[in-house]
Amino acid sequence: MSKRRTIIIVAMTLVAVAAALVLITQSAKRQAESMACGNYVASIGCAALLWATDRDDHLPPDLLSMSDELIATKILICPGDHSRQPAPSWAAFTPADSSYEIVTPGLRMTDTNGVFLRCKIHGHLGYADATVFDGVRRRTKIQ
Repeated sequence: MSKRRTIIIVAMTLVAVAAALVLITQSAKRQAESMACGNYVASIGCAALLWATDRDDHLPPDLLSMSDELIATKILICPGDHSRQPAPSWAAFTPADSSYEIVTPGLRMTDTNGVFLRCKIHGHLGYADATVFDGVRRRTKIQ
């Protein structure tokens, strides 16, 4: 085999290995973002339950209603949503500033099979009992 041919084969192998590493890294990043998103959905669900205990067991009608329970608008941006930035304050917040949407406003917290929240990026579902369906299984924030 000629020296030139060997160099070409080595170069092609290095390019293939680099491409494989990029794909593996991107896959791991997407998986981590999805897991973090599920945790955000569970946290928002817990805040909604806290909100509901003072309001006749009905979950909030919108995300802005939970401003006292959520503290910061940052949690309303899915880690996989690279197109949005958190609203600078609750006074400036609009539903367009969130990666999440309330599916069933005013749902009773005892309706544990009722879907309350959905991630627009991953499609994760948050239920009235703060559990999350992540596309594979229904889980709580604490595994």
